[in-house]
Amino acid sequence: MKWNVAGVTVTAVLMLASCLAAGTAPQPDEFPTAWQLDFEYQRPKAVQVRLPGETEKRVYWVMIYTVTNKTGDDQIFVPDFALYTDTGQILRAGTDVPNRVFEHVKRTYNKPLLKDMTEISGRILQGADNARTGAAIWPDFDAKAGSFDVFIGGLSGESAEVELPTPVTVMEMDPLTGEKEEVVRSRILLSRTLRIRYSVPGEAAGRLRAPVEAVTAEWVMR
Repeated sequence: MKWNVAGVTVTAVLMLASCLAAGTAPQPDEFPTAWQLDFEYQRPKAVQVRLPGETEKRVYWVMIYTVTNKTGDDQIFVPDFALYTDTGQILRAGTDVPNRVFEHVKRTYNKPLLKDMTEISGRILQGADNARTGAAIWPDFDAKAGSFDVFIGGLSGESAEVELPTPVTVMEMDPLTGEKEEVVRSRILLSRTLRIRYSVPGEAAGRLRAPVEAVTAEWVMR
């Protein structure tokens, strides 16, 4: 059965963190050893959208990006955008984001060919003419957060397995039945992932006016 880090329990995540702290987890190669897509991005921005039946606008965060395949072969691109705040909140792009929000973003940015997470997934052909531009969208995050990390997976074919200190139970989906089941795993698969850290304005009310600032960008195994 196919599985990945997104399906592990909190216990598994904590164990993985202990591996990282102990320096036992693999580090990405300085230069890519597998295929890697070119990735251009804009810093996340806050937008306000009024949903049907509601009087108050909701805040969402949008990252516009473009992927280009210059690897020499066609590749399968399945994006994975996760936002982690310094207060411990975890948000996955596209979750709890109505389609109306994406349509609002497409109009606001004047990008009629903009693709959401589902549309942009799939085979990406080679060359600049086949580049795809998408939007990663999250609900508003913790007002107390002073910074957040965005992890972008699906850009590289580089991966490695890590032996966990103690076996953990993970939820996996059976490809035949589509049902989830608990499975005990002693190893976890990590993939080359781009990590970008941003600082946010001191006051939550200022997020709509003051842009977030990029602090660091690096490749990690996640």
